[in-house]
Amino acid sequence: MKKAVSIITLLILFTSIGNAQSDKIKIYSDDLKASNYLQMDDFYLTHYLYIDLFLRENLFPEASPKDVSYVLGAIKKYVSPEHPLNIEIVKPDDKNYKIKVSILKKEDGTELLIAFTNWSTKKRLFEDDIKIKNDSYTRWYFLNGDKMTYRKDMSDQNDYSIMSKSDLANAYLLDEIRENDSEIEDTLREILKVEGLNVSDAIMANLILLKYQIFQRNTESADRQVKYLNDLFDANASQKNLRGLKMAFNATKFQIELMK
Repeated sequence: MKKAVSIITLLILFTSIGNAQSDKIKIYSDDLKASNYLQMDDFYLTHYLYIDLFLRENLFPEASPKDVSYVLGAIKKYVSPEHPLNIEIVKPDDKNYKIKVSILKKEDGTELLIAFTNWSTKKRLFEDDIKIKNDSYTRWYFLNGDKMTYRKDMSDQNDYSIMSKSDLANAYLLDEIRENDSEIEDTLREILKVEGLNVSDAIMANLILLKYQIFQRNTESADRQVKYLNDLFDANASQKNLRGLKMAFNATKFQIELMK
């Protein structure tokens, strides 16, 4: 006989991403038992899932660090191949936001983390329930030990030989190849030593460098980098073409809060 569905709303204690509680978020599973199956570095979890499940499609941009930590902590602690996790976020004056997170193990040993949602990209609204169809907003990632890589960031999906140095450094940071990580800082330093580098290219390179410092847990360097980028944006506040980069910077500062 199938076990009754477990529900948790307040009393979850998290380990890697910090303690968090929320009265707006419900966690459901047919067997809510801590497994800690997911071993990916928290850098990838906070980078991908914060952007993909909260910011993209304007799904829940008003989420606080506490809200996001609650969701990400539950995913890392409770999801396993045998037991997917269902998350429901209460949204006033709207249908609730629902996420189902599952792990798919393929015959060749490949593992995928898949997040299904009840957001319809065609209708631009939350449906009553999660419906797996072409316009359902879904994200999936490859799992490889402590690496977690979005499908379009996999090395076989990109031609590194034609990339700009900034794009190459970013690809190295997010792909599944561990050996590439050691090339990131030198690649970025080559960009930043170029004389006459325009502001947008300088900000892009410095943003990727900040991401790398977060990944390396180099807190002092990251703090200095945040201050430098704040000053750089302030000094160029009149340039409207920097808006997208400023949004990316704000998301990165949010990630820093999640990583504490």
